[in-house]
Order: sequence, then C-alpha cells, then structure tokens
Amino acid sequence: MRLSVWRRRRARRLAYANGGVWAIGNGLASSMLVVYLAMEYDVPGMGLGIALILAAPQLAGLLRLAAPALIAQLGGRKRFCLAAYLLSGLVLLGLPLVAAPGVLPSPAASLAALVGLWCVYHLLEYLGTVALWSWLADLVPLRIRGRFLGRRERWMVGGQAAAMLSAGLFSYWWNASFSPSLRWVGYAIPGGLGACLIIAAMVPLAQMPAAVSGSAGRRRVTLAALAAPFGDGRFLRLVLFGCWFSFFNGLTQAPQNIYPWRVLGIGLFFMLSMKVGMRIGQLAISPTVGRLADRWGNRPVMLAAIPLVALGPLFYFLSGPGQPGWVAGLFVAAAWAAWIAYVGLNVCLPNLMLKLSPQESNTPYIAAYYSVSGLMMAAGTLLGGALFDRLGQWRFVLPGGPAVDYYHYAFLFGWVTRSMGVVVLWMVLEERPEVRSRGAKG
Repeated sequence: MRLSVWRRRRARRLAYANGGVWAIGNGLASSMLVVYLAMEYDVPGMGLGIALILAAPQLAGLLRLAAPALIAQLGGRKRFCLAAYLLSGLVLLGLPLVAAPGVLPSPAASLAALVGLWCVYHLLEYLGTVALWSWLADLVPLRIRGRFLGRRERWMVGGQAAAMLSAGLFSYWWNASFSPSLRWVGYAIPGGLGACLIIAAMVPLAQMPAAVSGSAGRRRVTLAALAAPFGDGRFLRLVLFGCWFSFFNGLTQAPQNIYPWRVLGIGLFFMLSMKVGMRIGQLAISPTVGRLADRWGNRPVMLAAIPLVALGPLFYFLSGPGQPGWVAGLFVAAAWAAWIAYVGLNVCLPNLMLKLSPQESNTPYIAAYYSVSGLMMAAGTLLGGALFDRLGQWRFVLPGGPAVDYYHYAFLFGWVTRSMGVVVLWMVLEERPEVRSRGAKG
C-alpha cells in the first residue's frame, strides 16, 4: 500500500517531533553527565573506567547485526522500534537509582553497575534505531531525503542544546547549594527526567504509518542476506571510512574527556555550555547541509567537513595548564566551535549509507555499518583508555620540538589521523544525485 502525499508529509512532521523530544531527553541524560557521575566514585584506573563508559555502548551495539532477524521475528519495524525504545527508556530510568554512590557495597561495584546499565540502554536504543532508519527510508523519497535529515537534525540539536544547558545550570546550582557528598544527585535528577522524555518521544513515533510497502521489514531474513553487505564493494568502502574515523575518534576520548576536568579544572557547566554552543551552530546550518547533500552529493559535503572536525584535537593541543585560565578556556571553546562541522557527517553519513543500500532489503546494511563502525569506535576508545592509564605520566619529545605530556601527544595524533580520513573517504564511490528526479512527490 502506497501512502498519499498528505500522509507522507504528516509522517515527516511526526518524525521531527519524535527527534526533538528524544533529543531533549538525550541532552538531559548525556554521556558527559554520566562521565561526571562516574568521576564521583574516584576509583583507580580512571582512564580505563571512562573509556568503558564511552565504549561499552558500542561493544553492545555489535549485537545490532541481529536486528534484521529480530525485526522479522517480532512483527515488523514499527512494533520492534517502539518496543526497543520503550525498554531503553526504562533501563535509563533505573540507572541513577541502581548506580547511585552508596547503594552497592563499593565504588567499584557502583561503577560496574553504571557501565552495565549504560551498555544495555544503548544496545536497546541502537536496535530500535536500525529499525527506525529502515522505516524512514521508506517514508521519505531519496529526492528530498537530505533536506529531511537536515531539518530533523535541526530539531534534534535544538532539543539537545536546550536540555544540556538546563542540565548544566541545574548541576551548577545544586553543587553550589548542597554538600559534595550529594553532588551525584545533581547528575541523577536530570538523568531520570531525560529517561522520562525519551519514553515520551514514542508518542509521535507510534502515530507514524508503518511503511510504504506492506512487505517491508517482515520478510524472512537469511544468512545470505545478513552477509550481503560484506560482499558489496561499494558499500564496503563506506564501512572502511566509518571504521577509520570511528577508531581514531575513539582513541582520544579518554584524554579528551578527562583533560578539562583534571588538568584545566573545568566543571560540568562549562563543558555542557560548550556542547550547547556547538549544537546551536549545528542547528543553524543543518538544513543547508541537507540541501547541499541533495544537490551536490553527500561525499563532497563530508570531504569539506572532515578537516574542520579534525581541528578540535589541535585546539586542545594548543591549550595547557601553564596558560591563564581564560586562554585555555578559549582554546577549548575553539575546539567545540570546530566540531560544529560534525553536522556534515551527522546528516550525510546516514544519507549515504541509505543511498548505497538496496531499498527493499536495507536493514542488514544499516545493521552492518553501525555494528562494525561501532566496534571500531569501542576498540579505539578502550585502547585509548588503557594507553592513558599506562602512559599518562610520560612526556614525549616531538621531532625538532619541545617535550609534551601524554595529553598533548594524544591530541596532536588525533588531529593527524582524523585529517587523514579525507584520503579514506576519497575512495568511497557515490553517483551524483539528480537535482530534479522523477518520482512520487513528497
């Protein structure tokens, strides 16, 4: 059964509303807030502990490979998507209650519970997202998909920006008003409220029509279908880029998250403010990025975005504890300003992934891309955390330059490797989309 133009447009509006409400919840219960909550445990091996928080969701996300079979078994994409998102919200709602300091016998046990629940939450969310991307691919024609993703990204970054700023202000007020022993409560309250909003985001999702094609998402999934993405040369080039960028992005996560707190003395409110500024910048340009992707293709936009994104670690490298606090803060702010360019990847990567996947059987391709690139992100993050714990006190002498500590060596390495992503992306093949395509109007 094909949908009318009116129903397609209504489906897109509901998708915007779902993205906006979900983003508010996600911004309140952000990974940065969970990282600061974990730091309250003050356990040895902080680098690996933070790396586990950042990597555990990606490790669990490897199970996304099972999503196509689960979708087929559980009655289609819409039902599976709603069930996965509901369960993920419930798990997130229980996280601050179970992992609160003092609830379990030791700080190490609390950290383990935090990592475990954070992992399960993301696994369920990732499974639901595989179904959602496949579902949206049917609801939105290729001709306008870039613009749709750009507008949805605007709703999402706007919601995240407002929520993160609210969470940061609340934690700042809480920490100024209550004793340090209750500081974790200032992180737990926004997290619990965020979980409630993630569950509420299902309301517009439940009103979206199931699919354009009645057979989509319900056909039997074979092993050959699950393996098909790994035999598709064009798609594998995109997977290779995803693996490269994810691995080297993950490698600097531990020092990048610990450095502002431990070395520069920057609190959660300032860091969330930087993230909010990044989101506002992304909000302003995401529709334009979507239109450029529709007109010129996804790869050119990504090629322009990667060098800008790579500047972030370089700005961290230029900051240091020997400088006045406001100078170091400016360099950190410049890094977050450079990361506005992530919007080019956030819009164009999923668009290109859907474009290189067969329309009638795209769930194995979606699951394969996110599972493999997520695994590489986890591997890089865990390796980066282990290296930080082992080498964090070392100093390195750059060729022809001064000695630098491990933080700055990692930031310089991150700038070089992220910049090299341009070379890997250059190998990805994409046919230029037609500016004026024939087909059903949306």
